[in-house]
Formats: sequence, C-alpha cells, structure tokens
Amino acid sequence: MLIPTTTVVALRCPSCGRLEFHGLSLFNFSGDHTWQMECSCGMVLMTMGTRKGRNFWLQYHCGMCDNIHVIHQHRRELWSQELLTLTCNETDLEVGFIGPRDKVQQAVQHHDRSLAEMAEDLGFGGYFEEPDAMYQLLALVFQLAEGGHVRCCCGNDNIEVEIFPGHLQLRCDACGAEKILPASTITNLENPEDLEEIILPGHLAGSDEAGPGKGRHRRQKSPV
Repeated sequence: MLIPTTTVVALRCPSCGRLEFHGLSLFNFSGDHTWQMECSCGMVLMTMGTRKGRNFWLQYHCGMCDNIHVIHQHRRELWSQELLTLTCNETDLEVGFIGPRDKVQQAVQHHDRSLAEMAEDLGFGGYFEEPDAMYQLLALVFQLAEGGHVRCCCGNDNIEVEIFPGHLQLRCDACGAEKILPASTITNLENPEDLEEIILPGHLAGSDEAGPGKGRHRRQKSPV
C-alpha cells in the first residue's frame, strides 16, 4: 500500500490577492513542529500542527471574509489521493484546496468560474453600473495581481482594491498613492491580454515628487 507523504496547498491571500501554491510534507511535523504557509507579500496564510501525528489542526486566513478559520482533519484526509476543499465559514464558498498537485490545479481552474456568478452568489447582481465590463476588469486586475504585476512606483506591491458600482479604486498601503480604473477601462483597451502591469503613481522614500517617472518602471503595452 502506497502512503502519500507530500501534498499541495492552494490558498488565496486576503492582502494582495495572489493565489499561492505550497508543497507540504508529512515530515515537516516531526517532533510536533508546526508549519506555516506565507504569501510572497509576507502575510501568514495558514498555520498547521499536530500532537500525535494523526490528528491535525489547521488555522487559515480566509480570503473571502478576512477572518481566521480553524478546522481539524485526520492525517489520511490531508495526505491522500482525494481533494480536500477549504471553505469560508461565513459564505460557504471555496477559498482553498489541499491534495495531489494535479487535482488541486484542476480544482483551481474549476473554481475560477465567472465573476458574474460569484457576484450573484454574494448578492451583488444589481450593484454594478456596467456588470459585464466590471467583471472583465476585475478578472484582469486579479490575474495581474496573482503574477505580481500590480504595484506602486514606491516599490510596494501590496495594493488594496476597493470596488465601487462604476469603478475600481487601487490604493498603495505603503505611500497612499491611488489609481482609479473605471469599468469602461476594459472596453478602451484594444487587446486587454497585452496589458503587462498596472502601476500606481507613488514615490520612493525621500523623493520630492510623486509620479510614474520617480519609481522603477517596466514597459507596458497597454497603459492603464
């Protein structure tokens, strides 16, 4: 009988929006050690531990409600050929997955359903002025954020996104720079897939002026 000793965890960061994938080995818990999963932005996404090596507790930061959820699972449920789905206690929506790499990847692809459906689930169906355009814009922004391509000229890539009926407001939590993206932004882009990054006009510490020219800047095909 083959006993798996490695598994994969996929969890979205509530702070920067990135979807993080981390490998998890059963041997991480030798000596009753705890294990932490951190986002590349520095936020702790999950803490996990055990006392006997059979029953495990998982504490994960939920990207849906921004609360901490705690669950208890048996070892065979975590290191298995089956997929374990992490959900939000407040909304019952999927927020992460644990299991074999191929099944986790398939689950993530399936989970990335249309933002329109998710908005309907959360009761935001009639909230947006231009729903189709806003859903496309949200998808584009989060896709770029996952790849680390939403950043500020001050050097910070931890960008907050606030959603309004007709626009998105991006804000740098380091220097306070802001950028407004109207829903119509997506229709004004000739080829949205060519957009390489979104840059906020912040400024480096010690600079006298704020502006895109004051920070490191990488060429983008379609400016936003």
